[in-house]
Amino acid sequence: MGCIFSTEAVDDGGVLGIPVQASEVYVFVPGLRNPKHIDLTELLKGYVSAGLAAKLQSLRSQIISIACKSGPAVKIRRRKSLDGSSVEVDLETALNSYLPVLVGLVTGGDKFGSDIEYPWTNVEDEHKETALASGYYELLSVLHLLGMLALQEANLCLTPRPSADGFNPKASEGMCFALHPVFTFGRYISASLSWYSLTDEDKRDAIDILLKAASYFECALSRVLPNISEHIKEKLPAELTEAMLKSLEKQALGQAVELQLGFAISNVKASLAVKRRLACEQVEVWEQAMENLVRVPLAEALRDKHILFVKWKLADAKAAAYYFHGLILDEGYEANAHAEALSCLKAAYAHLKESQKVRTEFSNMEPFTKVPPVWGPMKYLAERIPRETMSKGRIFKDNYSKEKFPASTPKLPEFPIALEADPFNLPPVDPAWKRERGFEGRTSQNRDLPSFLATKKSLSKTQLPVSDLRRAGPMDPALVVSEMVQAR
Repeated sequence: MGCIFSTEAVDDGGVLGIPVQASEVYVFVPGLRNPKHIDLTELLKGYVSAGLAAKLQSLRSQIISIACKSGPAVKIRRRKSLDGSSVEVDLETALNSYLPVLVGLVTGGDKFGSDIEYPWTNVEDEHKETALASGYYELLSVLHLLGMLALQEANLCLTPRPSADGFNPKASEGMCFALHPVFTFGRYISASLSWYSLTDEDKRDAIDILLKAASYFECALSRVLPNISEHIKEKLPAELTEAMLKSLEKQALGQAVELQLGFAISNVKASLAVKRRLACEQVEVWEQAMENLVRVPLAEALRDKHILFVKWKLADAKAAAYYFHGLILDEGYEANAHAEALSCLKAAYAHLKESQKVRTEFSNMEPFTKVPPVWGPMKYLAERIPRETMSKGRIFKDNYSKEKFPASTPKLPEFPIALEADPFNLPPVDPAWKRERGFEGRTSQNRDLPSFLATKKSLSKTQLPVSDLRRAGPMDPALVVSEMVQAR
């Protein structure tokens, strides 16, 4: 388990230090925070019964104990606990067991220990912590940790692993000559960089997990933050600010849409319009992630690393969107349609080159991470964009050179984001609270805003022509282009 953030004790409560993430990065995990031990049985004395205080102490201590078993960096393989289950699953289970009792604590009112400070620390530096006297801060921290665990799980799903028999069943086989020392026949694998595999089921699981991560962040934004008093909000660490939570939610949605686009590209029934729509949705989501991220008071090193990741994914999205938009424009009969199509394809090629550059910069920036291979929709587009740009450039020169080339790249169409995470509903109050004297289940610290009922306005869902792109079947692989030549 890797902590990416390390907070410093500053007045704004939010300057972050240098992140650490080992292994391949397919889903960037920008920070883990763990609770630090406090004696709730003593601190809650006089506020709640001894039995309920002991229950809160036991559940919180269990979270701390499991979190301590995890290492400081993200690993490809799951860490196993003594009973054989994964540490990540155990920690998620412990957090979900803690939630019902914690919900009772925050809805019960100020009389239930509102002056108790709940400390949370960053895994990489136990001396840098934030302790705030608010049960809502504790609840916000729990939801943030659940979201981070989901992002880690999605990264694990997308990290290629050796197949059980060591052979990649999806790689195509053929025959080749061995020219030295003698002529012999041999077998070759044409599609594999290594003997590692990533199945469609892994990708479908990753979509579900990314949507789960987005639901945790959305719940924190719409149902917890509105209940936090302003003087506590001012002290929140950077990773729990509204801008950061919004950026993380959009990041999770953006990577889920990216996987959807990959399934659409592999589906012969998916039209160019469907592919363009998904690519344009990607652009919208990643732009929103970037807009929020730049507002977070991050330390310089962390800001650069995280922004490069979002910039890399935004470049991927723009390359795909301009490519499919260009192909659709090329099929039109409007004036200068072919010139506008070529302009879009050239823009797609420029964004593709930018993506390749930023991906390398991201991996080479401290803390260093492995450069992930080109995969998913970009593996297909990295071959097709140069090829189509070169081909359409020649056709334009031969047949449509009289068309007026646009002064600027045509604007991409805008679509409402169709993919939404199912809302994460906080659990009902633990029954133990109903036996507490004076427990009234107060709705909110803010009289005008019922607790956990504030929901953001949801966009109307638009059905895609292909109902479920995650279930789409594969298509034949694209032809390999030996060189990437920019169209002249």
